[in-house]
Amino acid sequence: MSTNFDPLEFCDLCFPRVKPNLCETYKNTFTKINSIHFSQQAKLDRILNKLQVMPRMVDRRWTCTLDISSRKEFLDSLWGIGISVHTLDDHAKILTSLYKPEIRRLGDSYTIDLPSMDLWEEFDPKTRSWNPIKASNKNGKFTGKTSLGNILKCSTAEGTVYYRTNKSGDAIVLVPMERRAAYNMASAIAEPTTAYWKSDTLGQHSIIDLTELNTVPDEIFSFLKRLGKKDKKSPNLRVFENEDLDLVRTVLSCIKINLEKSSETLNLTSSEKPNVAINVRDIEKERLQVLFDVIGEMGGTFEILEDNIVVSGKRGSVKITFTDDEKSIQDGNAIHISISALEAPSRFSEILFMIKKKLGLLDVSLDISLACHWPIMNDSDLQYVVQSAISWYSSNPLLAEKIISENKKLSKIKEWNTKIKEGKIRSSLDTITLGKIIKRLDSN
Repeated sequence: MSTNFDPLEFCDLCFPRVKPNLCETYKNTFTKINSIHFSQQAKLDRILNKLQVMPRMVDRRWTCTLDISSRKEFLDSLWGIGISVHTLDDHAKILTSLYKPEIRRLGDSYTIDLPSMDLWEEFDPKTRSWNPIKASNKNGKFTGKTSLGNILKCSTAEGTVYYRTNKSGDAIVLVPMERRAAYNMASAIAEPTTAYWKSDTLGQHSIIDLTELNTVPDEIFSFLKRLGKKDKKSPNLRVFENEDLDLVRTVLSCIKINLEKSSETLNLTSSEKPNVAINVRDIEKERLQVLFDVIGEMGGTFEILEDNIVVSGKRGSVKITFTDDEKSIQDGNAIHISISALEAPSRFSEILFMIKKKLGLLDVSLDISLACHWPIMNDSDLQYVVQSAISWYSSNPLLAEKIISENKKLSKIKEWNTKIKEGKIRSSLDTITLGKIIKRLDSN
């Protein structure tokens, strides 16, 4: 699962017509995703005041977090004042309507042509894992054996591409797939299996190791991350309230995973500690430099301390700390940034907008600034930078050139583009336009 986690990413099918006012982004945490009439907002404020809950801005969205004991009273009060809400229980109902526990059988085994000799793997429906395909090379032609209808993935230094084997006439062809679609299809052809949950030593929580849930659709994985809490000691563990275990069991059953109790117990004592700020020196310099560069363009100044950064503008200053939590939170003049947000341009942009508004900094285009300063440290970075340049090329070719040439990015992009031309990798991006941008740079 990607570290660039957005709890609302997979709610696109939940709101086919009108978005509700609030959405339960995490268990007992409610975020405003649609406007609320001022008279209803006043009533909502009174309800929260009665429950002694103070709303905050989380990733630039109005958010409130309640105690477990206040959840039912809060939801009942919302219905009374006409504010609509999409809860995690509602989300589970949507998921179980989309995923059906039937098994789609694979077809016969065939020898197929492979476009390259990179690492090729096929999905194993029995173990829900990926097994290497033994590829052979005969007269420069690469082939391998797999079943019709199966999902394949090809891993290279630039990333992973997914395919499905389909029959076209008498030939077996590889049809490219997005990762999300590939994992959904894998769950359809997967055979029933069993996963185990463990109780904590006090019997107060149910714990699941997410790494044991092989090849789970992103929609299901996201739901589990939203419903449970991350264990601070072991980030792969998800800690659920006992009352939510049936909900977890229901959602997993729709992808043919039977949830059973393990005889083992886990000690979660150390996981209850609050988040500790990450030392600024421990953060990747390239990611941090983006923050400094854009703040400088907006006219802000910053002071780097051991566990925080103080950013100043004409309206004062804010203290920025970094945590390994999944959410970024603004609390007065303190901004706690999720370390994973530094790898996601959209989340990074929201944080910068928050700083700009709070300090009254210059109104520069964050989309342009981020694209120009964004480093290429992995395949996701490369895809973002290249797509940004392609998007700007028709209206501002000079800007497109600047985006891919800044911060020593051009050599990496050229190498990637050459591999596409040689047929070693594939891309859904407009590589023709990319070639035009590279040609302009080379002619300067």
